[in-house]
Amino acid sequence: MPIYEFCCNACGTPFEELVRNGYRPECPACHSGDVCRLLSTFAVHSSSAKLGGKGATKSCSSCASSSCATCH
Repeated sequence: MPIYEFCCNACGTPFEELVRNGYRPECPACHSGDVCRLLSTFAVHSSSAKLGGKGATKSCSSCASSSCATCH
């Protein structure tokens, strides 16, 4: 059962809701059923220095290098 982000079209309140099959969420503030599902963002964690991480500090299991950039 995924958790989705919604915004109420009636009052503008953003909220999250656990959605089951066939369930139609309603706004927790005004109880309107006129809501739209929002596009959720997600967090990314990387050890790659190219993606803002600190880079690999130990070798991975598939190579002897200290940087996974040399493997891929």
